[in-house]
Amino acid sequence: MADYTNDARFRELQFLAQFEQTPWVKKHYSRGGVSFESSKERQMILSLILRGMLNGPDVRYTPYGNAYVNNTHELATSMEQQNRIETARLIESLLNGQEVTLEMGHLGRLRLFELQDQLRATRLREAFGILFDGRHVERDLAVAILNSRPDEPVSLAYLDMNGLKSFNEDGDHATGDAAIKAFFHAVDKAVSGAGDAYRKGGDEVVVIMPGTPLKEAQRRMHGALASLANEAVEVKGVPRKLSSACGLLSVSTPQAKVEEAIQRADHLQKEAKEASKRPDGSRRSALKVQDADMELI
Repeated sequence: MADYTNDARFRELQFLAQFEQTPWVKKHYSRGGVSFESSKERQMILSLILRGMLNGPDVRYTPYGNAYVNNTHELATSMEQQNRIETARLIESLLNGQEVTLEMGHLGRLRLFELQDQLRATRLREAFGILFDGRHVERDLAVAILNSRPDEPVSLAYLDMNGLKSFNEDGDHATGDAAIKAFFHAVDKAVSGAGDAYRKGGDEVVVIMPGTPLKEAQRRMHGALASLANEAVEVKGVPRKLSSACGLLSVSTPQAKVEEAIQRADHLQKEAKEASKRPDGSRRSALKVQDADMELI
């Protein structure tokens, strides 16, 4: 698993995302004796303050003028001086170990979305060029969770294709490739416009759908599995149907843990995998949604 948490862009994004949930964040760092991690965070906050993204002029609530400022030129000069003084006082308080209250302004929100776009732009595709590479799953899910709330949850699906090994063994490597590409295309098409799909392993796929209610996510994953049921790949001239097991859940709190969410989705997928078995040994697609009955397709 790539350690995305050490990426300075992600750490800044993670910090700024707090202000989408609450208007103010209080921070305090001991004067002098701070850990390496705390020191990095303090440096980041100081940088955000100096760039006007935290506690800048755009979060001011009181006017600059007073009874002693009578013309526009004096007011402009006063504004600049007050802005510098207030920034200096805030930084001095932070460096002196005092608790400070931080607020994100418009520049901070622009920076938040800029960081999200930057991270998305760095994503690579898997070998077939259909889905995103699985190395980006944890980071992208972490970003989606940071932006989640009860009315805008993140839906997370974990899929595992059935029988890839038999396609390779009964046919050849090209047959297996044809089967897995058909699987990837079915999933990618079903989630288009709602989220992104990632190749987690050889025949495992993770789907992240930000701001997507569970019912809508269920409809899309059912569509993916139904589409897959209509696909067939020839194995030595004989058509063979495709199928997959899928686990699906939603996350609605920014405090949720990425690894735990993926593990829970994988556990639901394994339940679906077990239910997908037919008496004759063949498999059909199965969808297991959190707190819902198994759906066989």
